[in-house]
Amino acid sequence: MSKFEAGEVCVELIQELRDLAARGADVPELVGSLQQRLELDDTNAVLPSIVYFRAAFALSLREALPLREWLGGRDRSEIDSILVPAMQRFLSRRQTRQVLRA
Repeated sequence: MSKFEAGEVCVELIQELRDLAARGADVPELVGSLQQRLELDDTNAVLPSIVYFRAAFALSLREALPLREWLGGRDRSEIDSILVPAMQRFLSRRQTRQVLRA
C-alpha cells in the first residue's frame, strides 16, 4: 500500500518538488522522488503524480497529463513540449514574486 492511499496531498512534498525543480531536476527525477516518498511503483504512480504535479506547479489537467504517457512508456515528447514549459512558467513567476518581496 502506498502513502497516497488516503488521497491527501503533503504540503512538504509539494515544496520539495518545487525546490528540486528550481535546482534543475528533470521530470524523471521529480517523479522518482515522488515515487520513493510515496512508496509507489509505475503501476500506481499515474494519479498521484498528476495530483502532485498539478498542486506543485499550478498546472492544468492538460499540462499534467503527459505524465501518464511518460509513466506508461517513457515517451518524452509531450513532457518536453507541454509539461516542462508549464513548470518553467510557474517557477519563473514564483522567482519573480520572491525577488519583488525582497
